Amino acid sequence: MRLLLVFIALILFTGCSTRTSKSSSTYKTNFSSKSNKEQINYNDLDKLYPYHNKWHQTPYKFGGFGSDGIDCSAFVQRAYFDLFGMKIPRTTKQQVLAGKKVSRANIKTSDLVFFKTGYNSRHVGIYLQHGDFIHASSSKGIIISNINDPYWKKRYWMVRRYK
Repeated sequence: MRLLLVFIALILFTGCSTRTSKSSSTYKTNFSSKSNKEQINYNDLDKLYPYHNKWHQTPYKFGGFGSDGIDCSAFVQRAYFDLFGMKIPRTTKQQVLAGKKVSRANIKTSDLVFFKTGYNSRHVGIYLQHGDFIHASSSKGIIISNINDPYWKKRYWMVRRYK
């Protein structure tokens, strides 16, 4: 009987998986949010995760727009065009003025997430789900980060919706 219980517990614990940056077939389920109004668009996720995998660790290059180096706003602009056929502004300064402002409580997949990273500098990424967003990190290139990590939480600014 005890062996059966251990076996069932093992199945239950190993059956749950978390989303990794190498696969688009599973998604995170271990997130606690301030709000449960988050809207997850699985069609967009099925495009965004493979796009991340294609660009993963492409180096950051200020003003860059290609696989040899890309900055955050160019990555967002390129992703929106490649994945959704939408032309959006090139710079973070222009991107933050376009689209529709959305409260963080109503964030959804593919919204743009903006951060104030310095006195006069801004950063942008594309929201995935459960606090995760894809972006061009100046130190690590194209990666997935979480808006609730202390660095990003402190610098969070706003969300804009283009779709």
